[in-house]
Amino acid sequence: MKKFVQLLITFSLCYSTISFSKSKETLQPFVLASVETADYQQTVTDTKQKLLDNGFTIIGEYVPFGNNTIIIATNDDSLKVAAMSKRGAYGAPMRISVSQYGEEVEVSFANPLYFEKAYWLKGSLFPVDKALREALGFVKTFGSKKGLTAKQLKKYHYMFSMPYFDDPYEYDEYDSHELAVSEVEKRLNIEGDPLSMVYKLDIPGTKMTLFGVQMKQTGKDDDEQDLDEEYQMSIVDFARPGKKAYLAYEILVNDEEVEALHMKFRMALYFPDLPMTGKQGFTKLMSAPGEIDDAFEELIEDYR
Repeated sequence: MKKFVQLLITFSLCYSTISFSKSKETLQPFVLASVETADYQQTVTDTKQKLLDNGFTIIGEYVPFGNNTIIIATNDDSLKVAAMSKRGAYGAPMRISVSQYGEEVEVSFANPLYFEKAYWLKGSLFPVDKALREALGFVKTFGSKKGLTAKQLKKYHYMFSMPYFDDPYEYDEYDSHELAVSEVEKRLNIEGDPLSMVYKLDIPGTKMTLFGVQMKQTGKDDDEQDLDEEYQMSIVDFARPGKKAYLAYEILVNDEEVEALHMKFRMALYFPDLPMTGKQGFTKLMSAPGEIDDAFEELIEDYR
């Protein structure tokens, strides 16, 4: 009996140590898959083929600016996990960036394990992360010097009074999910507007539809600079490896309601180490959250 008790105590201590260790493990927002001297366009082509060969479906692709291609893909595992949570659609698209720096080309992607926690997903995206690494390669995770623990990500906000995951921009409620999806899609396909559709993703078995949105200034309004992707990234994406896999922004139609993650939450989540002030501080984009909110609201209101 004494030996059994000792074994039980030993097991409990070991389990507690492992649990404590796991609770202290940190995650980073991005994964560097590869960096090599290569042809940029060929790397884009090869990257898409590798994704297809490993069971992914490409749902969108665009060039926000320069030699940067954003590829948005998903697979059955990510869709199943997305369907398990109330606002799980945000976790379904995988964002992969191919960027040229001189003679070198980087391939990176947003880390599924990081966003699994940040988006409160009930399932695990470990199989998705594994599939991405097998398809594209793995060099390192990056994007934060110390990283964030799962506990920190689940209650993440940049600082006091800043929004959490469940504090999104909220817009009008439509008469039906189908009407909301139709109207948002129609508005995102108006040529010459600062907002345009990159992808549309329906989450099977739910009334969740996620839209990827490109934000680009048209020159019609001076304030458009604040919502322009190239301008935003010129402030926050200043060091290699590049973090273009932040793009594209999302609008979620959840049942009859339309929402989008608050920029003060979303950008801080992807760039958790950036200071509030300074040359690369968030205050350089002080007007951007309001401009994005106004642009999204106008998009929704136009058809009401």
